[in-house]
Amino acid sequence: MIRVIWLVLFSLSLLYGGNERLLDSANAYNHINRINKIPQSIVINSSAIIIFPTFVKAGFILGATIGRGVMLVRDDVDEFYSDDNLTRHLNSNWSAVPVRLGGATIGLQAGYENNFLVMYVMNPAVIKDIYDNKLTLNASASVSFMDYGTKNEIVSDIGFSDIYIYTNNSGFFAGANLGGSVITVDDKIRFNTNSYGYKQLMHAITVVR
Repeated sequence: MIRVIWLVLFSLSLLYGGNERLLDSANAYNHINRINKIPQSIVINSSAIIIFPTFVKAGFILGATIGRGVMLVRDDVDEFYSDDNLTRHLNSNWSAVPVRLGGATIGLQAGYENNFLVMYVMNPAVIKDIYDNKLTLNASASVSFMDYGTKNEIVSDIGFSDIYIYTNNSGFFAGANLGGSVITVDDKIRFNTNSYGYKQLMHAITVVR
């Protein structure tokens, strides 16, 4: 009987933990978009959007980076929209996949930082690498760490990078802390597509600013 109760509680923790992550991701995405000038071309041409509402760096000499988030993968849509990427984006369906990020650092460091990260994946091959647990930032994929006030003319060639990363801190911070980090699927979490958090997140990513 105790084992059954434990299993029920464990299952509920996975479900509600997932729902909280979805809502936190929606809030983080909205915040990142408010403080950064993200080119529309990046948003509507992305194959997936990865959001980490919690990205933590902590340590003293030896450190670690840890993130828990969600990857939204754009599902195939009707070819009717193939020549109109904005309309395609607004009508896209998305699959929500729980993901985690981790890495180790060494050097002169001390303290604790917690930030938001939003990653726009332009190359579909990156998504497969995440599913296969073999994506290492700056090693398996070309990455551009964007900073406040990025303008459209700066990102004139969408094919330049596999991933564009925005944060509520500086692009320098992101680049310094993410090198060598690995993104994998977090199979310990379940998402409820009928939850309030899921609906808020779907609304957030379909708004093009």
